[in-house]
Amino acid sequence: MSHRPGKETLVLSLAPTSRGLGFAVMEGPQRLVDWGVKSACIAKAKELIRHYQPEVIVLEGCQGSRRGARVQQLIRSIVRLSKKKKITTRCFSRRKIQQSFPTADAATKREIAFAIVQQLPELAPQFPPPRQPWMTEDHRMTIFDAVSLALAFFHFDYRRQHERTDKGT
Repeated sequence: MSHRPGKETLVLSLAPTSRGLGFAVMEGPQRLVDWGVKSACIAKAKELIRHYQPEVIVLEGCQGSRRGARVQQLIRSIVRLSKKKKITTRCFSRRKIQQSFPTADAATKREIAFAIVQQLPELAPQFPPPRQPWMTEDHRMTIFDAVSLALAFFHFDYRRQHERTDKGT
């Protein structure tokens, strides 16, 4: 992966669901460039990739996932597309995402979303109200899923870089 001198890695994270595609574009763990929800289809993912030209695309890993077949197929299509365009792809399990928020003691999606709002207050208006048992998940939660994926990338990428630096000294 090529880094731009003096700049953080530009990451596009995508969180597809059966109802939409949450996305976040980040340049480092503190700089949120754009976010939102689009209809879940490969054309929308291509549009985001073309527009932002990210260095890394981050997705939730679907191996061992309970995701529906359509969502798993979309994730695989995005991975193939990123390989074709020679863009680094990273996939993180829900467990890895939880591990990237150790100081927030965040285990549930809502707790992770709350931790994200503390770190990136510009997302506070998107934070959905508590979900009742009979309600479906608020579509805005996919934004937080996408941001959590990007933050997991920065968390583990930062650790990997420092482990390499420590071994070299």
